[in-house]
Order: sequence, then structure tokens, then C-alpha cells
Amino acid sequence: MKLLTTANPKAQKSIEFGYLTGILHLAPGRISGHEMCPYRSVGCTNGCLNRAGRGRFNSTQKARIRKAQLFHDDRAEFMRQLQADIEALSRKAWRMGLKPAIRLNGTSDLPWEHICPELFERFSNIQFYDYTKWPRRLRKPLPNYHLTYSYSEDSTDGEIRDWMADSCMAIVFRKSIPETYKGIKTINGLEHDLTFLHKPGQIIGLLAKGPAKNDMTGFIRSDEFYHRIKLTSN
Repeated sequence: MKLLTTANPKAQKSIEFGYLTGILHLAPGRISGHEMCPYRSVGCTNGCLNRAGRGRFNSTQKARIRKAQLFHDDRAEFMRQLQADIEALSRKAWRMGLKPAIRLNGTSDLPWEHICPELFERFSNIQFYDYTKWPRRLRKPLPNYHLTYSYSEDSTDGEIRDWMADSCMAIVFRKSIPETYKGIKTINGLEHDLTFLHKPGQIIGLLAKGPAKNDMTGFIRSDEFYHRIKLTSN
């Protein structure tokens, strides 16, 4: 069973920037019977991209569940396959004249630096990166593992400033990506998925897709949301 995929449209855009990206997609939340996103919020859960793109196919969903179950039921075999996939992707990248990059949490939020720290040592020449909702993960990042904090409807202004001292923050907007948000510069995150190329202290703006477009929790940000809350609270 192949664990990594390079078929993600956003990952494909990375080629234009000199990287070949492999993404590990595991069934998120508790879909597999195991919690894969411990810090997920209601808005994040409801608007998850798990069923976007190829994720809408039952075959894809079954594959992600099998991968998540293998991760829990036979960790040694899972890690053997993952390392083999990383080696294969790395060879392919060099043949193409590209740099390899690996995203381990395509549809999950696991602390890989604690699960398998030796993975980053073995592949020290490869850039790993992820989005996360674990604030404590941002404090001691590994040299080749970049983490971007993922905004949720529970995030406070104080927390945003604190987390962004060490990271960028990804925020999903409803209709358009603003130039700034709360006075903080916003980057167009639709151009590529290579978050490690951005400097800390900036917002990576994304746009809502699928069920996330109907979010009413505050996970998806927009002026329309603020206006609706103001009217409701009066």
C-alpha cells in the first residue's frame, strides 16, 4: 500500500517553485475508530477537506481509513512503508531536478516529532512541513520540520499574537483573501503549499471549499460573519 501521494493539486503547484511534495492522507477525526486530530474544533471538523477533490470517492476514503488503521495496528510496518515511500519520492525529485518535501498531516494532526523523531534525522536533507492546531508543538521545532498554526473559531487575539511569534498562521476566508487581517500581513496561500518558504508573523490566507462555505461557527472568517454576530448579539 502506497502511503504518500503527489497528486494533490496544491502539491502540484509546488513543482513551479522547485519542490516535489509527497502528502500523507490519513482518515481524520475518529473516522477510522482512532482520534487523529486531538485539537480539532467544531468548525474544523465540519469543514474538513477530507472529502474535497479525490476525497469524494469511496475508494479514497477506504484507503485513508486503511492507512490510519495500519498506523495504529502495526506501527512498525507503517513506518517501514512510509520510509520506503519517502526514499522513492526523494529519488524521483532529484531525477526531476527538484527538491523533495513531505507533508505528513494532509488530513490529520499528529505530533510526528514525538511519534518518530528519528524519521527527521534519517531524512535530514528533506524538508518536512505541516499545519497544526497543537500550540505547544510550535515551541521546539526540528530543523527540517516546519509547522504552521491553523486558526480555529476558538482562537483569541492574544493567542494569535503569541503563536505567530514562532509561526505563520493559516486562516480560511469565505470569499476573498484580504491584504491584512487584524493589522497582520496576509499571504495568498493558494499559490502553493510550501508554508516553510514564508517568514513567521504572517497570515497564510486560504479560501473555503465544500461544506466549509456554509460554516457558521467562526472557523471561516469574513466581514459577513462579523456583521451577523453583531446583529445577533443586539
